[in-house]
Amino acid sequence: MVKNRRALSALGALLLAGCDLPASREMEFAGDEIRKAAELKYSRVDREGFAVLANDALTATIELPDGKVIRFARVGYKSFGANAVNVVVAEADGLVPRIASCSAMGPPNFQSEAPLGHHFQPTLLDLKDALKRANEVLEEVQFWPQCPQSWEVQDKFGANYRYCAHRKDAPADPPRPTGCS
Repeated sequence: MVKNRRALSALGALLLAGCDLPASREMEFAGDEIRKAAELKYSRVDREGFAVLANDALTATIELPDGKVIRFARVGYKSFGANAVNVVVAEADGLVPRIASCSAMGPPNFQSEAPLGHHFQPTLLDLKDALKRANEVLEEVQFWPQCPQSWEVQDKFGANYRYCAHRKDAPADPPRPTGCS
């Protein structure tokens, strides 16, 4: 009986590995869109663990022709095209940008409708646009204060955010914005 369960488990794993899962299609789509976007030295799209659906939980590591590296988070269908909502920068040439709201802390979203989207003129529409303007993204993050020092901004809905950047090996997050209870 135990041998049969192992055999069934192995067969099930083999069948799942052979299937074209939606998460695999989303990874392939993101990789293709990134390669079309700009001249790059290297690009890789990854996902954490096994999942049937990626749900924009992919990461993309991009090396520019000059050797600088940008890593994007929350990559997936919502990062490309006219309906994009994600241009999330997790690392920019060794700097880890961070943004804090009253409810969350994490990497900043630079998409045009996000709280820091106004930093780019014209605003970033999607990940392909960010890749074409990668040097602007790098300059923006390099201009940020070093954590725990931070700058505070308010989005168009009146919510406050603090942001800063730190070296990859020196984690420190910005404090919560003023007005948080």
